[in-house]
Amino acid sequence: MNAVHGVAPKKRNAAGPKVDPATKYDAAVAKQQRMEGWALSVSLLGMVGLTFLVFWLPSAWWSYVTLAGLGGIIGGLLHSLKWFYRTIGNGEWTWDKLWWRFMNPLVAGVMGFSIFIVFRSGIQKGALTEPANGKEALIAYSVGFLTGLFADNAMGKLRDIAYVFFGPTAPPASKPKADEDQSDDEGPHA
Repeated sequence: MNAVHGVAPKKRNAAGPKVDPATKYDAAVAKQQRMEGWALSVSLLGMVGLTFLVFWLPSAWWSYVTLAGLGGIIGGLLHSLKWFYRTIGNGEWTWDKLWWRFMNPLVAGVMGFSIFIVFRSGIQKGALTEPANGKEALIAYSVGFLTGLFADNAMGKLRDIAYVFFGPTAPPASKPKADEDQSDDEGPHA
């Protein structure tokens, strides 16, 4: 058995197809897969049901934001389920990716919620250069969200701007310079 994936070796006859077509996985791994499959499926059905309940609520700002978040969670759950059944079918499923499969819908939900707010803020229409007209909170959240989402890119761009204004940084004064006359074989010099 493949210890990393919990995949039993394929039994083949002379013609090539597997002799035991029941499963590629041992019983313990198959149990983990069933637990995960049920958890993802029940979560998906629960989120779809909750979405229909929110549709019946009165139209209000918070209900739209909630629907955007629920839509993101449902999209993330579908993505996780699709990855789940494909990797099982291909014999590539691993327990190690469990956290990814359950965190993915949460991240997608926050993304759905946040992207909805970004578009409602009007930031894509130049809202930062015009009067905010009561959308200050939306614009503030949008700028913070986009900056956080692309923090690595934002820091790189700020570094580029700093280089233009201040030039590249010199090596720290406390960093010792290599002495060309000293080698490791000779020991300390007086």
